[in-house]
Amino acid sequence: MKHRLTVALLCLLLLSACSEDVESGGCSTLPGGITPVLLVDGTLYRWTRLNGTNVPLETEGGTVLPTFLPQGYEAAGELGPVTKDPPEENLQMQAGFSATGSVFTNPDLPLVVYVHITTDWLTDTYVRFESEELADHLIRWDGRLFRFPYGYGVPLEDLPEGCVSIGTLQYIGDSVLPENDLECNGMDDCYGKSLTGREVFWDPADPEALYVLETQYWREGSYPAWQVCRPWQPGDPLYPQE
Repeated sequence: MKHRLTVALLCLLLLSACSEDVESGGCSTLPGGITPVLLVDGTLYRWTRLNGTNVPLETEGGTVLPTFLPQGYEAAGELGPVTKDPPEENLQMQAGFSATGSVFTNPDLPLVVYVHITTDWLTDTYVRFESEELADHLIRWDGRLFRFPYGYGVPLEDLPEGCVSIGTLQYIGDSVLPENDLECNGMDDCYGKSLTGREVFWDPADPEALYVLETQYWREGSYPAWQVCRPWQPGDPLYPQE
């Protein structure tokens, strides 16, 4: 049991640090080197994260990774056969490791499903899977979606000339797509500070970018900078290279 818990904690750290391989479209840090993909009612969902805290808890039975199922989700069936090939049957998962579990869906939130999964390195753990239609930290503006570069990108020290303030961001939840101007489905910036109320700038001469004010924190102190948000659509890489 101690070995399993140690491996689980290691995999959690790896998963948290995983970055997208733009050419292969996958993360190779999970056991087996395959990003798990689940087929539910004709839609593919990718493994994104354990649904809970990143901080292990010490209990009487040892160390556990606390996860949970959000309200409104109901069981859709048992997880089907897990193979290394792309899934072809409903509730089947592609992965580089064996697993059993149950799939949970919510008709009001069709872009996200959960699997209560057990593997040789996880036990009774809820994992979040997202449709490729969904990415986090998306901002709606003028009929398009822009992505706040959470975990990638290079901020600007100076705002380009000609930019004007267009308002402030409002967080609407991480399981939906923004539908109204300046709604965002990412809660925090790269430093864990809330994006709600954050000022957004736009350059009328360059409609391909939004600029979001973000305070950069370094050992020497802090200073204002602007994250450059580029247009996003389903199928774009999760971690594009600037």
